[in-house]
Amino acid sequence: MFSNAQAQNVSTPVDSVTMSSEKESGSSVSEKLFNSDDWFFSWGYNKTHYSNSNINVSQPNLGNNFTVNGVQGHDEFTHLVCCSPDNLRLGRYLDDSKKLALDVSLDHTKFTSTIGQVALVTGKNSGGVGNQVLTSDYFSYMLHNGLNHIMVNLDYRKPLLGTMDETSNLSFIGKVGAGIAIVHPYSVIDGNEYAMGKKTLTDALGFNSGWWRIVGTSTSFELGMRYVFLKPFYVEWTNKQIFTNMSNVPVFQGSASQNLRSNEIIFSVGYAFGGKP
Repeated sequence: MFSNAQAQNVSTPVDSVTMSSEKESGSSVSEKLFNSDDWFFSWGYNKTHYSNSNINVSQPNLGNNFTVNGVQGHDEFTHLVCCSPDNLRLGRYLDDSKKLALDVSLDHTKFTSTIGQVALVTGKNSGGVGNQVLTSDYFSYMLHNGLNHIMVNLDYRKPLLGTMDETSNLSFIGKVGAGIAIVHPYSVIDGNEYAMGKKTLTDALGFNSGWWRIVGTSTSFELGMRYVFLKPFYVEWTNKQIFTNMSNVPVFQGSASQNLRSNEIIFSVGYAFGGKP
């Protein structure tokens, strides 16, 4: 029979081995997760086209609740601005072959209702309903700074020319994502202007207040090509379809809601920290 002291002496080495094994396992998981060889980053610009969409405006204090149907919108892309990208992406590969990855992306776009178009206005609006010319005073609706999408994406790559280990190679890339829509709006409705207040650190982002407003959700799918021209650098061209459901977009004494489809053509330059993009 072992004494209690002897039993404790026998169990101690086993406990030490178990704790050491658990510590090494946790360390290896941490090292693998934060291994810089598995991470990549890209920086780019886009040209965006929008489908016609209905914009509903509710202004309870004014007795207005109306919909501007089939609104045409356009972006405000004019030229590349140094150090001010429209598309940012940070991701991590999920497998050793680097065919699968998970990334977080920021797409900065701008939506402006086209002045001079004729749209059918239905519902109740003190400024007039029926077929109306959307002038800068009657109805001007802008998501300028901007219509921003922050999404988590699952990426898949398939080699087309060469292999992904070669210095120069071309691959197909597809992505699906989902996230939130954040806007900075400006509008003039029936002569009443709405502009966001001054941006402050304490009131920069929120659902019902803030310089940027979280107003809904965005989902997307994206198809394109990635060309590795000189490791660890690559260029990427993709076409991205984004479906955005927005509500509670602030306007003068009320809010607006809108479901919008965006078509982004994106060109990006990327860098793979491990040297294998």
